[in-house]
Amino acid sequence: MKTSTSRILTTHVGSLPRPESIKALLRARLSGQTIDEAQLSARVAEAVTDVVRQQAEVGIDVISDGEMGKTSFLAYADTRLTGFVAMTADNPDVPSNNAGGSWARR
Repeated sequence: MKTSTSRILTTHVGSLPRPESIKALLRARLSGQTIDEAQLSARVAEAVTDVVRQQAEVGIDVISDGEMGKTSFLAYADTRLTGFVAMTADNPDVPSNNAGGSWARR
């Protein structure tokens, strides 16, 4: 881990803008379409090289991959974690902040 006693180290939180070519492949995969995974990997590697260079050029101390290969945090978490169930908003077992919602009738 990097530390400093002379200044505050800088970083950023979250993803950086992805090239449209990567976004299109990620959207297609998320919607269930078959994509060329080798092509996606190559484009992600190129994009990571680019964002790492950009972060270094502007003086970011703790550099990240910009989450280039992830569709979104929620979609990424869904592929890595278990125990979550997708529910629709009209499901009576889902809490609602609507005063007239299903929880108000209980």
